[in-house]
Amino acid sequence: MLSNKKKEEVNTTKGVNLIGEGTRIEGDITAAGDIRVDGQLKGDLTTAARVVIGPNGSIEGQVKCTFAEVIGQLKGDIHATETLTLRATAKIIGNLTVGRLIVESGAVFSGSCTMSGQVKPIQASEKPDSVDNAKTA
Repeated sequence: MLSNKKKEEVNTTKGVNLIGEGTRIEGDITAAGDIRVDGQLKGDLTTAARVVIGPNGSIEGQVKCTFAEVIGQLKGDIHATETLTLRATAKIIGNLTVGRLIVESGAVFSGSCTMSGQVKPIQASEKPDSVDNAKTA
């Protein structure tokens, strides 16, 4: 029997991409889906999704993504429009531009950090006691 219904297209472009341990890539990568790097990448990485740099993974280049989790090493700037998580073993040499930043004890980064979230002004009732005590001392 023939059907007049149109077939729905399945979006397969947003899968998980893996650069496995022992793999070395030189060049820029652009993807629509998540990317996990357990090997080595020398080049820029751009995705509209999540980037995970595994414990043995390393990137030398710029990273642009929505979410990122760094367990391994990054030598270059990272721009995560939402959340960047630095696990205890993370090592970054470069600038961070993020919406939110989570840093575990032991993580290391050398560079500047810019957070693009809205800054909430401090109200007079929210000032720490030490500020008031300094004025009276």
